[in-house]
Amino acid sequence: MEDEEPDIDLAELYQKHPAEIKAISFSIVSYFVISDLVGWMWNDGTQCGFWGNEAGCQGVVWLTLAHVSIIAVALSPGIWGGFSLATKGFTHVDKSKRDEVAWVAVFGLGGGAIWATLWLYCLPMTWTLLPWGPWDTNWWKIFPFLFGLIWMGGGPMLGAIGDINNRFQGFAEIEKQAEEFELDFAEKLEQSIVNPTEERPTENQEQAQIIQSQFTSILGDMNIHEKYKK
Repeated sequence: MEDEEPDIDLAELYQKHPAEIKAISFSIVSYFVISDLVGWMWNDGTQCGFWGNEAGCQGVVWLTLAHVSIIAVALSPGIWGGFSLATKGFTHVDKSKRDEVAWVAVFGLGGGAIWATLWLYCLPMTWTLLPWGPWDTNWWKIFPFLFGLIWMGGGPMLGAIGDINNRFQGFAEIEKQAEEFELDFAEKLEQSIVNPTEERPTENQEQAQIIQSQFTSILGDMNIHEKYKK
């Protein structure tokens, strides 16, 4: 019989991480309320569409940018809360480094969505690159997008996603090193308790300081001897 995944205790989760849960809940409620209030901005701003043949949308298209900006601001607390919760499991990583991930996500994803809307929709509409129109007379428009606009508009968000991914991989490596050290430390501590009189080679002060600094860099501010005092 396969092991069932443990149920998430929402009350316990809220008790441990109240700020994150409040932020996520606020963003969810705000999204639905604001979407209902300013949904007309999106509808009016995108009325010409991407492939349409009309050319009179240059004015109202900026309503799309306003709509995306408002939604991005409303979702920012939830983005922070979600990524803050996601980094809580990396207990051996310094808190300041974990907090950086949440803020990179807020500005990189939320700000990136605003930036992408500006460069991939609003400005092309203003420059008459959009609506696309018939392909036989507008095929040349693909080149400004391929060689400039796509990278300019999508670059910040893609960069933020890559940065976040690299940070998570680095955190995982730190966790792995710390867990290996803990196991090794526990084994040596157990051996020292079982054979307290066994002679061990002594290391000079310089070598001891090097090892101590390496352990500190791996474990951060964790007081490991308290964990194994028993």
